[in-house]
Amino acid sequence: MAHPIVRASSAVLLLFAAVAPCIAAPLPAGATVFANHCAVCHGPEAAGIPGSFPALHEQIVGFAKTPAGREYLVMVVTTGLIGELQVAGNTFHGVMPPQSTLSELEVAAVLNYLGSGLGKIKPPTPPFGAKEVSEVRARHADNSPQNTRALRPTASAQ
Repeated sequence: MAHPIVRASSAVLLLFAAVAPCIAAPLPAGATVFANHCAVCHGPEAAGIPGSFPALHEQIVGFAKTPAGREYLVMVVTTGLIGELQVAGNTFHGVMPPQSTLSELEVAAVLNYLGSGLGKIKPPTPPFGAKEVSEVRARHADNSPQNTRALRPTASAQ
């Protein structure tokens, strides 16, 4: 028969193993999401690649100031984007692949990270949250990259 301390230790380990999946996972870091999903095209500093991919910070900040812009940003990340865009006087022709595997928390985290200048400044707009991302995705459940392009507000930062 096992010593009482060994039995107690085993019981604590079993209890922890049963409870651990119920403990909420930490929020995903926007920097990690950006590095794993966005940086390869937009560059490690989100400055873009001239002629190929636009810089992101100013666009995120500009669009995040309006409800329509916020919807557009969520759907760009979710569905991707196809077509010609004018950004800061430059024309881009291309395809952004959808990041549809990202959770609502991950979409919110990466948009907040980009809006804060890669975590260097206080975001000038209210932060995105998982609930907002979920609601936007529900409103545009059948969206395509082409339809997402049509959501782009014309008066925001371009």
